[in-house]
Amino acid sequence: MDIVVTPFHDWKKSEAEGFRTRDVHIINALAGNTKVGKILVVNRPSTFLEDLYKRSFTGIKGKLITQRNGFSLYKISEKIYVVNYRSNDILGQVIKKHKWFFEKYSSAHYVKFIDKSLASLGVHKPLLLTQNVFASGLASRLTASSKIFDAWDNFLKFPSYKSIRKDIYRGYQSLAESSNTWLTNSRENQNFYQNEFGKDRVKLLKNGVNTNFIPNHLILPDDLKRIPRPIIGFGGKLSYLINTNLINTITKDHPDKSFVFVGQILDKEVYNQIEKRPNVHFLGDKHYSIYPQYVSGFDICVIPYNIKEKQHGGDSIKAYEYLMTGKKVVGTRGNGLEDLGEYIYLADSNKEFTEHLRDFENKKPAFDINKHSWQSKAEEILQLFEDAETI
Repeated sequence: MDIVVTPFHDWKKSEAEGFRTRDVHIINALAGNTKVGKILVVNRPSTFLEDLYKRSFTGIKGKLITQRNGFSLYKISEKIYVVNYRSNDILGQVIKKHKWFFEKYSSAHYVKFIDKSLASLGVHKPLLLTQNVFASGLASRLTASSKIFDAWDNFLKFPSYKSIRKDIYRGYQSLAESSNTWLTNSRENQNFYQNEFGKDRVKLLKNGVNTNFIPNHLILPDDLKRIPRPIIGFGGKLSYLINTNLINTITKDHPDKSFVFVGQILDKEVYNQIEKRPNVHFLGDKHYSIYPQYVSGFDICVIPYNIKEKQHGGDSIKAYEYLMTGKKVVGTRGNGLEDLGEYIYLADSNKEFTEHLRDFENKKPAFDINKHSWQSKAEEILQLFEDAETI
């Protein structure tokens, strides 16, 4: 099977930070499957100014096959190829902001270059896996024998996209018309998409984990060594999902324990709301290649997320990565964690959460790695493609 994939995250960003998000995990898992031939990744459009600002102007790491008028095709590996679009429309991106991506993804020139790239690779009847609602126009324009939309998180609930919710809604509507099947990562999202967009073929595809996430030889990072134990750790982005009230409660209730945060600070307001007690430590973002060393160095792993109206109906990848350590994992009941209740200690209140942190013994059953591997997720997607082609 030859597959065209439109991931949400910029391929250059993934190269710089490590391939750690759902979209690129799935791409790499598909590449490792013997049923898959070539994979053409359609990268998110950018401009010179954006690449310069994000320090990604050097471009994509791979063999440049062809380049013209801002479009380029790279060979990344034996199976993976990436098409990239650097637009000259700097002013348009500044003015239109997120709306700009809807426009550029569906550009007739980008579609034409993608078609030519496929032809040059000898791909004539590709399958299409869309993982980006902003690429809805592209999904409707590209010719494919079968189309799947991986809707994962519900972007209508993201505060950062509040001003363009109508555009995102229209994007979902377009994908409902152009896609054979939808995937999502939580039952909440599954019900929402079915009811809101009349899409009866919304399949639940939970997140996964790399089976080799925990390396054989672990080295405790120096900055983690210097922190007094025991360590209660969170590995992930500080965003609107974080329950700062809960964090301030547990750091106060457990002054004898160190609380470590590893990851990007996406929302400074959230960061500022966290009380900087002596037992609270922020270590910043870490490349995905060394991130497992930090998670393995935690004594308890936590997911202190908002629930109910403040959640986005997602499914945290970090939960699966935590479980690979065999350590005790404590999380709030929401954002898809309830489906992992067999393995995770779930809390419905701040008091219950803080009680779970009083001891470090993990009495939950062992995590079934193979059932939740990214390889198994890729196999499910390929089976859906096969089923669609036989209908």
